[in-house]
Amino acid sequence: MTEGDFAVGDEVAHRTGGTKMIFTGKSMTGEAICEWFDGARRHQESFAFVALEKYEEPTSSSLSGRAMRG
Repeated sequence: MTEGDFAVGDEVAHRTGGTKMIFTGKSMTGEAICEWFDGARRHQESFAFVALEKYEEPTSSSLSGRAMRG
């Protein structure tokens, strides 16, 4: 993805997986600044825009999309 695909406050994740993060802006070096919490501890890191994607909630069931029989 590119810089224009994100707005401040968007929920994002690293393309290789990991925790949900919030896009908080662009660094002076042109990277995406993201924040997330691990319990009460706040983390902040910058990533290349191409390494991020919009966050999607994981599906809760392996049966999603299948008809259930009763």
